[in-house]
Amino acid sequence: MIAIVAMLAACIVVLRGWPGLPLARTLDGWLVEPLARRDAALTTGHWLLFLIVAAGVGTAFWMGGDMIVVMGLASPEIVVALGTIEFAAYIDAALAVAAAAGVVRGVPVRLWFRRTVGRTGRARRTRAVRKAANDDGDGPARFALAA
Repeated sequence: MIAIVAMLAACIVVLRGWPGLPLARTLDGWLVEPLARRDAALTTGHWLLFLIVAAGVGTAFWMGGDMIVVMGLASPEIVVALGTIEFAAYIDAALAVAAAAGVVRGVPVRLWFRRTVGRTGRARRTRAVRKAANDDGDGPARFALAA
């Protein structure tokens, strides 16, 4: 563990101290850019979820081991409560929303689903190939006589 922390500290020193080195550019590509791209993609909902989870974990640690025991004892009831939710009602509601959106947009639902779900390649128009003119009366013979 100490070796990993020391290696990461050395990477930070190289990145901060000598940013022009090729090693620093490589470390930047491996360590900094992927994390920056991922963090830039976070939305407000992600941050709120993180806040809620952090509050729950903080509460569990604040109460000591008692909260973990209470959550463990309540887990069968939580599973039963989640099992009573009728998922078919959610599917029906989603289809109703899709139908209403189709009516509002003026697009039938079957076309909307065909556009979003059945994304296959469209048939492309091709130009008709023109046939060469039929004037091969003395073409090859003319070249033979010219030689």
